[in-house]
Amino acid sequence: MAQRSKKEHIVGIALPLFLESGFKGTSIDIVVKQSLVSKPTVYNHFPDKAALMYAVIEQWVNKNKPSLVFKSDSQTLDTLIQSQWLTGDAVRLYALVIGEGWRFPEATKLFWKQYDDIWRKALGYVADRLSNHGQHPVDLLLDHQLMNRLRLL
Repeated sequence: MAQRSKKEHIVGIALPLFLESGFKGTSIDIVVKQSLVSKPTVYNHFPDKAALMYAVIEQWVNKNKPSLVFKSDSQTLDTLIQSQWLTGDAVRLYALVIGEGWRFPEATKLFWKQYDDIWRKALGYVADRLSNHGQHPVDLLLDHQLMNRLRLL
């Protein structure tokens, strides 16, 4: 197995730090200490913390795209929501983007376009197939599920 690049390593270390302590609560110094690389190495890859957050969200979104296989007899919309879309990390990332997204606007746009929008479209397709009625008020259901999960944080 190929070794991860330092950039990927830093991003992998930064994700749980941001999820646990938020954007403001995660300093570059903490990332440096946890990733066991030098501060110049971090700044060589990321000019600022917002660029690091962009890379974190980009990597996370690419690993968490919908991979829905529709099975009308055994797979319900609620199961898809709970097991694939609103995972623990996803809910914490929603909370981070909603609460502090103004601090990293480019990463926030990436999250909404490449994660939330894509999941809502995919789940809307599944909801339509399950209901066999064409339109399904899936956005209301998804918003309700997300708000319930955020409330539990």
